[in-house]
Order: sequence, then C-alpha cells, then structure tokens
Amino acid sequence: MDSSTPRTGPEAVPELVDRLDRLAGERKEVSMGRLIEEIGAQGHAPLLMVVALLMILPLGMVPGIGGALGAIAAAIGLQMLLGRGSVWAPGFLRRRTLPADRLKGAARRLRPASRWMRRHLHVRFEALSAGRLSLSLIALVLIAAGGSLIVLGAIPVATPLIGLPVALFAAGILARDGAVVAGGWAALAVSAAVLGFASRQLAG
Repeated sequence: MDSSTPRTGPEAVPELVDRLDRLAGERKEVSMGRLIEEIGAQGHAPLLMVVALLMILPLGMVPGIGGALGAIAAAIGLQMLLGRGSVWAPGFLRRRTLPADRLKGAARRLRPASRWMRRHLHVRFEALSAGRLSLSLIALVLIAAGGSLIVLGAIPVATPLIGLPVALFAAGILARDGAVVAGGWAALAVSAAVLGFASRQLAG
C-alpha cells in the first residue's frame, strides 16, 4: 500500500508510531504545523491518536504544550463535525514546536504497546467506530475537552486525564474497533469525575 494512503484496522497503530519516529528524524524540533501536515494528511484519527498520546506522556504536562495539544484536538473535532478531511489550525499554533528527541522517545516507548494493540484489537461494532452519530458525538467531546485544556492546563493531571479517553477514541476509530470506543466513553466518565473533584479542591 502506498504510504500516502490512509491505512485502517489494527495494523494502522504500529504503522502510525513508525511515522511519528520518521517525522522526528534527525531534527532538533518539530513544529505543530509539520505534525499536522505529515500525520493529519492520513486523516483525522492518526493525528488525533498522536495528539492524545502526547497528552498522556510527560511531554503533555510541559507548560503550554498541553493547551496547544488540546487546541489541536478541538480543531480536529470541529473538522470532523463539519465533515472536512483536512485539519486546519491557526498560524500561532502551527508555529509551536516540540522537541524532536521527545517525539523519538515517545515513539520508542509506544512501539511495544502498538504491537500489542495490533494483536489484540479487532474490527468490530463499527457503528461505534465509524457510524456518523458516534463520530459526531466524539467530535463534540473533542471540541469541549480540547478547549477546556486551555483553562485546565494549570492542573498537572488534567492533560493526561483528558488524553486517555481521547486516545481510546482515536485508537478505536483508527483500528475500527468499537469496543475500544466504548472504553473511551467509560474513561471519559472517570476522567470527568476526577477533574471535577480536583477543580473543587483547588477552588476550596
């Protein structure tokens, strides 16, 4: 299959990690714009998966990075809702950079997990992973959750807590596994409860 052709199904996950590793290459930095162009060209799900994984990893808790990743997730949700294939982001966001060595380190840590996912994910319950209603609901969650990171980024655990359900949604869509999407909804409920409690504690 041509590298420019989006691959779907369980085998798409380790292939995505390989693309992230190649993107970092020998560079010192990778701009958000480059990430959007290289990964986003393959579709919404691959870019969303990378963004979510970066949220979960320590890179997502670097000041300013969590909010930028959340903004990209919200932009992806908006494009999904509008039915657009490409992902648009404003210039100031596209100019933000990520350390290339952190991206390569992320790819290295994610590779064993991606191989495990290839073996254990299956194409099933596609109404959840590819149905228009399900994707529209996920898009609304991305807009709300991604946008909230601009404010909640001050809470250290906020970025990975939001990144976890987003990663499950992305993995489920990418692998066409509706069971993983269902897991994303369960994780979202837990994350919302934890963030709600943390916000009340900070307010008190």
